[in-house]
Amino acid sequence: MCVPFVALALVILLSLTGRRDRFDTRLVVVEPGDTLSEIAAQFGVTPDAVASLNAINDPSRIHPNQVLLVPTRPDARVPESLAERIVALTQTPRGVKHRPWRTIVIHHSATTSDNARTINDFHTNVRGWPNGLGYHFIIGNGSRTPDGWIEAGPRWAKQQAGAHAKSPQNRMNEIGIGICLVGNFEKTRPTEAQMEALAALVRRLRQRERIPRRNVIGHRDVIEGYTVCPGRHFSIERLREML
Repeated sequence: MCVPFVALALVILLSLTGRRDRFDTRLVVVEPGDTLSEIAAQFGVTPDAVASLNAINDPSRIHPNQVLLVPTRPDARVPESLAERIVALTQTPRGVKHRPWRTIVIHHSATTSDNARTINDFHTNVRGWPNGLGYHFIIGNGSRTPDGWIEAGPRWAKQQAGAHAKSPQNRMNEIGIGICLVGNFEKTRPTEAQMEALAALVRRLRQRERIPRRNVIGHRDVIEGYTVCPGRHFSIERLREML
């Protein structure tokens, strides 16, 4: 009589555990001509619900290649904490083939004020990259997005190779998740909010992709002497200790 009860309890426990790890949201890449109202209408939710979930102050200012976290129904279970938001952001979108990632590469923007949009514009219009933003995730410093705010890029939503770490045969871009923190860490240190968000994101990605701690590296570690990124004030050792 006890065995069926234990089995049923285990099924319920696994079900509840799974629910904590899934949200009724989807990553949507904004295409040219899209509006927030149109995107919201596709899922039967309000523009305000989408704006709130993405820290958008002006709904008229979404832009192509922006990645939005969108509720999939009016009564959607949406992330509230940083940890929950990271879980939602790192889910592979439905219908997208997951890429096997082996490394996480940390960068700084080498600027004082940026976000996914401005870096995407630079990579598209100045670098001439057709897929735009070369990183998979951006972590803000309070200048254009809230301090520690994580934005996913279209290369993550589409599971595309990055354009952030030059290496022979482009190998590191093929297997490396690129995370860029806004700031110039040759001159200043990352904020505590950025470090906490970074550590939480890396922990999630390591768990999800089974990436060993030694494969969490700085851009400067890809090719010795090629770059100082992510800057002399950024410590990979400290990050690894936080994991």
